Amino acid sequence: MNTLIMTVFNEKTTLPKWFESIIAQTVMPDEIVIVDGGSTDGTWEYLQEMTETVSELKIFRETGNIAHGRNFAIKKSTGSTIVVTDAGCVYDKNWFKSIIGPFEKKEVTWSATGFGPWFEKSDTLLTYLISAATIPAANEFKKNWLPSSRSVAFHKDRWQTVGGYPEWIPFCEDVLFDNKLIRKEGWPYFIREPLVLWRPRTKLRKYFKQLYNYTRSEGHGLINTFRQIIRYFVYLASILLLFVALTNSLMFLIPLLIGALIYLDKFWRRWFAFTDHKSIFYQLLGFLIIPFIIAFGDVAKMSGYLVGLIEGKLSIVSEG
Repeated sequence: MNTLIMTVFNEKTTLPKWFESIIAQTVMPDEIVIVDGGSTDGTWEYLQEMTETVSELKIFRETGNIAHGRNFAIKKSTGSTIVVTDAGCVYDKNWFKSIIGPFEKKEVTWSATGFGPWFEKSDTLLTYLISAATIPAANEFKKNWLPSSRSVAFHKDRWQTVGGYPEWIPFCEDVLFDNKLIRKEGWPYFIREPLVLWRPRTKLRKYFKQLYNYTRSEGHGLINTFRQIIRYFVYLASILLLFVALTNSLMFLIPLLIGALIYLDKFWRRWFAFTDHKSIFYQLLGFLIIPFIIAFGDVAKMSGYLVGLIEGKLSIVSEG
C-alpha cells in the first residue's frame, strides 16, 4: 500500500488545481494524507469538502513547521511506501505511476522525479526571470541531484531508520533528510524528467524571502558552507576588481566579465528554455535583466546564511 502525504498552510487558491491534477493520475494513491498547519484562508474548510468527493483523502490539523507536519502525516499514514509532495504543484498524469514504479525492484528503497516551473498565461516577465533563477531546466536532471520533497518517495521504515525529517530546523529539512538517506541507502532511483510543475514566486519581495529563509537554515545546519564561502569570496573579489578597473585600468574588467559569463551561463540557458515560445525581443530583454535578478537573489542568500550562522551559534533557531 502507498500513501501520498502533503502539508499545507493557506493554500486554498492552489488546491483546486492540485486535486484536479491528482485525480487525473493514471494510477491513484491508495491513501492521501494532508496536514493543515493552521490555515486561516479557508484551506481547512475546502479540505473538509474534498473528503466527501475524494475517498482516499484523510485530513488533519497540526501546528508546527514543515518537517513536523510531514512527520505527523507519515505517522498517520498506513502505507508502507510514502510519496511526499507540496502544495502549489501540478503533475504529469503519469507522475504517481512513475515515482512508485521503481519500488517493484527489491533493491529500490527511495525514488525521486525531476520538477519544473508551472506557468500561467498571466505570468509577467518577472515571474519567468525568477523561475530561471530558482528552478532547474529539464536538461539539468541528467546529473544526480538532492531530491526535493515536492517529488520524492521512500519506504516508511527507511524514514523511521534515519529519524524522520529534522524538526529543529525551519527550512532545508529535506536537504538534511536527503543527506541522511544517501548516507544510509545511497542515491535514490532517479526519474530524470520534470514530472512535477511548481509555481515560482511572482514578486521580488517573495523571491528574496524564499532565498533568505532557505540559506538562513543552511546557516543553521552548516549546509553547503563551502558554496557560501565561494559566493562571499567571488562577490568581494568582483567589487575589488571593479574598483581597480575604475581607478586604474579598464583591463581589469576582463576577468570580471569572463567570471560573470561563466556564472550566468546556467541561468541564461534556463531563461531561453523557459521562454522558447516568447518573442525574440522578450527573450533579449530578459537576457539583459537576469544578471540583476541573480545578484539580488545572491544578496538574499549571503545575508540569510550569515544570519543563520549567528542564530545557530547563539542557539536561537526559530521560524523567523
